Amino acid sequence: MSNESSQRESTDSAAYNLAQTHGARPLSVDGYHQTVELCGRVACGWLFRYRIICNLDIPAYDQESFAGAVGCLVADDGEIRDLSGPMFIDMLHMLA
Repeated sequence: MSNESSQRESTDSAAYNLAQTHGARPLSVDGYHQTVELCGRVACGWLFRYRIICNLDIPAYDQESFAGAVGCLVADDGEIRDLSGPMFIDMLHMLA
Protein backbone atom coordinates (compact mmCIF):
# COMPACT_ATOMS: atom_id res chain seq x y z
CA MET A 1 0.00 0.00 0.00
CA SER A 2 2.82 2.46 0.77
CA ASN A 3 4.29 1.84 -2.70
CA GLU A 4 0.94 2.73 -4.29
CA SER A 5 0.68 5.85 -2.12
CA SER A 6 4.23 6.89 -2.98
CA GLN A 7 3.59 6.35 -6.70
CA ARG A 8 0.44 8.49 -6.52
CA GLU A 9 2.33 11.30 -4.73
CA SER A 10 5.04 11.16 -7.40
CA THR A 11 2.44 11.37 -10.19
CA ASP A 12 0.63 14.15 -8.33
CA SER A 13 3.90 16.07 -7.98
CA ALA A 14 4.81 15.63 -11.66
CA ALA A 15 1.35 16.83 -12.71
CA TYR A 16 1.62 19.82 -10.35
CA ASN A 17 5.01 20.77 -11.83
CA LEU A 18 3.56 20.61 -15.37
CA ALA A 19 0.56 22.72 -14.33
CA GLN A 20 2.82 25.28 -12.62
CA THR A 21 5.00 25.60 -15.69
CA HIS A 22 1.92 25.97 -17.88
CA GLY A 23 -0.26 28.27 -15.78
CA ALA A 24 1.63 30.10 -13.02
CA ARG A 25 2.81 33.49 -14.24
CA PRO A 26 2.59 37.24 -13.79
CA LEU A 27 -0.36 38.86 -15.53
CA SER A 28 -0.30 41.86 -17.86
CA VAL A 29 -1.62 44.11 -15.07
CA ASP A 30 1.00 45.17 -12.50
CA GLY A 31 0.48 43.66 -9.06
CA TYR A 32 -1.38 40.53 -10.20
CA HIS A 33 -0.20 36.99 -10.89
CA GLN A 34 -1.79 33.64 -11.60
CA THR A 35 -1.12 30.48 -9.62
CA VAL A 36 -2.43 26.93 -9.92
CA GLU A 37 -4.03 24.88 -7.18
CA LEU A 38 -4.66 21.15 -7.23
CA CYS A 39 -8.32 20.17 -7.10
CA GLY A 40 -7.80 16.43 -7.36
CA ARG A 41 -7.68 13.33 -9.48
CA VAL A 42 -10.16 12.65 -12.27
CA ALA A 43 -10.36 9.52 -14.42
CA CYS A 44 -8.07 10.89 -17.15
CA GLY A 45 -5.58 12.95 -15.13
CA TRP A 46 -5.29 15.76 -12.60
CA LEU A 47 -7.54 18.80 -12.33
CA PHE A 48 -6.12 22.22 -11.40
CA ARG A 49 -7.80 25.56 -10.72
CA TYR A 50 -6.23 28.89 -11.71
CA ARG A 51 -6.16 31.51 -8.97
CA ILE A 52 -5.53 35.19 -9.51
CA ILE A 53 -3.55 36.77 -6.69
CA CYS A 54 -3.48 40.53 -6.12
CA ASN A 55 -0.35 41.80 -4.38
CA LEU A 56 -1.65 45.35 -4.12
CA ASP A 57 -2.88 46.78 -0.84
CA ILE A 58 -6.40 47.54 -2.08
CA PRO A 59 -9.84 46.23 -1.08
CA ALA A 60 -11.19 43.23 -3.00
CA TYR A 61 -13.97 45.30 -4.57
CA ASP A 62 -11.37 47.61 -6.19
CA GLN A 63 -9.32 44.76 -7.66
CA GLU A 64 -9.27 44.00 -11.37
CA SER A 65 -11.36 41.19 -12.85
CA PHE A 66 -9.95 38.78 -15.41
CA ALA A 67 -11.58 36.52 -17.99
CA GLY A 68 -10.28 33.34 -19.53
CA ALA A 69 -9.74 29.70 -18.65
CA VAL A 70 -10.56 28.87 -15.03
CA GLY A 71 -8.32 25.81 -14.80
CA CYS A 72 -6.53 23.05 -16.63
CA LEU A 73 -6.40 19.30 -16.91
CA VAL A 74 -3.02 17.57 -16.86
CA ALA A 75 -3.72 14.25 -18.58
CA ASP A 76 -1.94 11.06 -17.58
CA ASP A 77 0.15 11.29 -20.76
CA GLY A 78 1.33 14.82 -19.78
CA GLU A 79 -0.88 16.73 -22.21
CA ILE A 80 -2.26 19.96 -20.70
CA ARG A 81 -5.62 21.40 -21.70
CA ASP A 82 -7.04 24.72 -20.49
CA LEU A 83 -10.67 24.49 -19.36
CA SER A 84 -13.50 26.98 -19.70
CA GLY A 85 -15.84 27.52 -16.74
CA PRO A 86 -18.46 24.95 -17.81
CA MET A 87 -15.80 22.36 -18.73
CA PHE A 88 -14.07 22.90 -15.38
CA ILE A 89 -17.33 22.47 -13.43
CA ASP A 90 -18.09 19.23 -15.31
CA MET A 91 -14.62 17.91 -14.45
CA LEU A 92 -14.97 19.05 -10.83
CA HIS A 93 -18.03 16.82 -10.48
CA MET A 94 -15.91 13.86 -11.63
CA LEU A 95 -13.25 14.09 -8.88
CA ALA A 96 -12.19 10.61 -7.75
